[in-house]
Amino acid sequence: MHKLFALFTIFILPFFISADERPNIMLILVDDMGYSDLGCFGSEIDTPNLDKLASQGIKFTHFTNNSKCETTRTSLMSGRYHTETYKDNHSTVTIPENLGLAGYQNWMVGKWHIFDKPMDRGFERYFGFHEGATNFFNGEGTGGGYSYFEDEQPYEMPKDFYSTNAFTDYAIKYIDERKKEKPFFMYMAYNAPHYPLQAPKEDVMKYRGKYMEGWQALREKRFKRMKELNIIPQDMKLSKPESNIKSWDKLSQEVKEDMDLRMAAYAAMIDVVDQNIGRVVKKLDDEKILDNTLIIFLSDNGACPFDRTRKPTKKNNLMPWDPASYICYPASWANACNTPFRMYKQNQHEGGIATSMITHWPAGITVPGTFNRQRGHLIDFHATFRELAQVDYPSEYKGNKAAKVRGISLVPSFKGQKRPEHEFLYQNFSNRKTAFVMGKWKLINAKELYDLETDRIESNDLSESHPEQMQLMLTEWKKRDLELNHGRATVKKPQKKKKK
Repeated sequence: MHKLFALFTIFILPFFISADERPNIMLILVDDMGYSDLGCFGSEIDTPNLDKLASQGIKFTHFTNNSKCETTRTSLMSGRYHTETYKDNHSTVTIPENLGLAGYQNWMVGKWHIFDKPMDRGFERYFGFHEGATNFFNGEGTGGGYSYFEDEQPYEMPKDFYSTNAFTDYAIKYIDERKKEKPFFMYMAYNAPHYPLQAPKEDVMKYRGKYMEGWQALREKRFKRMKELNIIPQDMKLSKPESNIKSWDKLSQEVKEDMDLRMAAYAAMIDVVDQNIGRVVKKLDDEKILDNTLIIFLSDNGACPFDRTRKPTKKNNLMPWDPASYICYPASWANACNTPFRMYKQNQHEGGIATSMITHWPAGITVPGTFNRQRGHLIDFHATFRELAQVDYPSEYKGNKAAKVRGISLVPSFKGQKRPEHEFLYQNFSNRKTAFVMGKWKLINAKELYDLETDRIESNDLSESHPEQMQLMLTEWKKRDLELNHGRATVKKPQKKKKK
């Protein structure tokens, strides 16, 4: 019996040692943040904690999302193109479901905003809300109602609530209560800086008056700083302002001060996120698990152009630290936040889908302080985390055949190695705004063609000057839309007959 136990120990012990060495994984997603909104990517906003993670990790300059809240979250969680999950959620195996098969603990804080509920899809602990946007101080949804939950039980809102702080409180709580012999996956989905633009008064006032030079001056300052930081090539041009951008000089002093306040509130929200990431990093460090925790930070889409400030806020001059306020900024500020790119959230131009991404993992990143300029996509996270967890993708899950998962692992990037390129990347927003990337070529809305190697700001449409390439891209796009989206974006809807 003793000999049998000894043999059992010899063969089983290495598995547990290996399991202990697998990294914890922390995926941090912010909401509606522009490409140039971090200090380490060119911003004037104070983000010292993220800047430090970037200096000790890798800055990914060519990572892409799906340009919209729920579409990004769907691809992120499923490892599939979001169009594939329509009416097909039961065959989808989420990241926490897959990592759970490898013994990982799975927790989430923040905004869900996709199919089902977090604790139905692999998370053991959850604190946050299910819908697209809520008040930061009282949790009220943008359409009314209330959807905050703690482990899927209704949550009673305290008086001193601010969502960014609360999400971090729960993240730290979960780390405290973890089973230390097992690795964990933590998904932190902050709702900042999504509208309504709300932040504590002291944080807003820190930035008050800093934006009185206007949005064009801000774009130019960030653009210069991005070149100094080597985020963008030295010969890159700054995209022209969009046609809906107003001239700052033609605004009245009153309007300028209002616009300054709105941007100050937005900056404060990002600042507070950075403060809270500092709290989480300190907790990991205190627990002596920071070195073996992979931290990934990115945004779900580019900056938001929709000024949906509500009339009572304007009428009563409510400040962004008032829970009754509902303030948004206009497309002009979003254009500056997306420097140097064109367009915004929901669009498939780079301003909609490009995200500044940071990875930090002292024990696993062998090229700290570097850049990665390979094009990557949200679908890559599923593959990356499976590799790190040493777990295969299941053929079946909960009695259902598991749907095909996509993506290419980012793990080689952590060692400074080039990973395989995507054969293609498929982008879609409501079948109206689409993009298709194949090699250096990008097709937008089946009309515009760009060479991303020489023109990432998408200023020179090559659809007419390169007809053969244009036709090739259209053919491939239609093929992939049929495969991934049942042809919904490529099949023209029949026109209604006009009444005589």
